Amino acid sequence: MGDRYRIELELGSGRAGAVYKAFDTELNRQVALRRFDTSEENFHDEEWCKRFSDVVSDLSRINHANILSVLDSGIDEDGPYLVTAHVEGLRLSQLMQQTGQMELKELYCLASQSLDALQAAEEYGYFHHALCPTSVIAITKPAGGYHYTLMDLGHSKLIPLVSSEGEVGLSKTLDPALMAPELFEGKPEGIRSTLYMLGQMLYWLATGGHPLAGLSLELAHAKHKAGEIPFLRSYRADFPEAFRQWIYWLIQPEASKRPGAVIDAIKQFPTFQQATTQPVLPQPVRMDAKALRPDYKV
Repeated sequence: MGDRYRIELELGSGRAGAVYKAFDTELNRQVALRRFDTSEENFHDEEWCKRFSDVVSDLSRINHANILSVLDSGIDEDGPYLVTAHVEGLRLSQLMQQTGQMELKELYCLASQSLDALQAAEEYGYFHHALCPTSVIAITKPAGGYHYTLMDLGHSKLIPLVSSEGEVGLSKTLDPALMAPELFEGKPEGIRSTLYMLGQMLYWLATGGHPLAGLSLELAHAKHKAGEIPFLRSYRADFPEAFRQWIYWLIQPEASKRPGAVIDAIKQFPTFQQATTQPVLPQPVRMDAKALRPDYKV
């Protein structure tokens, strides 16, 4: 890394490593720099370094308005690092703590922008298995509403690479409330797993919380596997039936029953319908700070 990137502030940390706000002294711009937790023997291994470089090289080719751009990467004495654009905005988890629920029109906008981004990533063979309210940044648009930027796109390949537990290591960095059941089992199903997590995230935003938030990884998995997700319209009586059915198509417990490609989900995406009634029942528990850091022990 040398003297090019000057660390200014830690933005967050977790099982996968830490993210910092940094300044690129060479190009005179703010960036985000991610450090990965991995064993020292990995980044001293020539083959491992090539695999890491290949993944980052692929990610840097994905250029889409709703995907955080990968700018640079490297391996130094402290291990591997990844440099991305720095985006000013609110994570969806922060936004929902302020608003409680997402309005239907904005929920449609988020779903549409996310599908467009996921389709672009799918063309490069990338799936967003880390999709959750903390991996999406909402940026206020001058005309109203938000522009959404998906972060952490490369986690599905980078985390199994840096973790000694492989695909299982990925599952331990994800939110149990949203995680596709096959990810817990270390058997990802490509875009089907990503679309499951998109559906669960939309459910969470629609209701203002998630009934599985804060559960252990093992218990949440059992409920996902059994399809034990409360009826969405019990929380949102105003929710359009066509949109509800589309979300439930995405969150089918059996992966083969979900859309097989993003374009399939796009083709069946319902047109916007205004709400006609108001929610009548108490909402599920909101995703608070504790629920965002659940007990991952199994």
